[in-house]
Amino acid sequence: MSPAGSVLWALLPLFTIGLGTFAVLGWAAWRLQQRALAVLSGIALAVTIVAVVMADAPADSVESTAAGGLIAVVLVGGGLGATFSVRRSLVGTPPVPDALPSAEAAANDAVLADTRSRRELRVHARELLAHDPGLARELRIGRPDLPRAYDDGGLADVNHVPAPVLETLPGMTPDLARQIVETRESRGSFTCIEELEVFAELPDELAVELADRLLFLN
Repeated sequence: MSPAGSVLWALLPLFTIGLGTFAVLGWAAWRLQQRALAVLSGIALAVTIVAVVMADAPADSVESTAAGGLIAVVLVGGGLGATFSVRRSLVGTPPVPDALPSAEAAANDAVLADTRSRRELRVHARELLAHDPGLARELRIGRPDLPRAYDDGGLADVNHVPAPVLETLPGMTPDLARQIVETRESRGSFTCIEELEVFAELPDELAVELADRLLFLN
């Protein structure tokens, strides 16, 4: 915002007869990310509502007079004091974007939808494995290293896939993948992820991350 623009902005409580003070302060709170201004905006909104309700009273009544006082002193006077106190902070501040550009938002939505879809595929594949192990083996669930048409959402059978497949898992390094394969060849099949942590030294945090991606088939 330019210096001249900031002055015009600061005068808005006067130009709007105080009724726009809450919106002016609310915009400044959003632009500057200041909680105190947000609180002042809320107070101004409450005073505005009270003043508007009281202003419906007869012209010479106490309520009408009080409404005029609230508007003049609190909303206009107090609003001008608040806006001019923060005016300099707004000079040169870049605008806060309302949202991601539509193309980026659409791309993010597509990635999110794909991630959720693959998670659902893994759940379905596990259910199939639990109810019909023979069919699951025919579909080669957990074996992306073999030719297949069934999409299991990215599951990997720790006891059979080669190291390069393990390396494709999130957070897996070539050294860890090689260690898992070497441990598997020396001691036999794993039965659970805890054994990977103990015998193959899989880090705890990585074990948590990979829990829904690994299978332990004999």
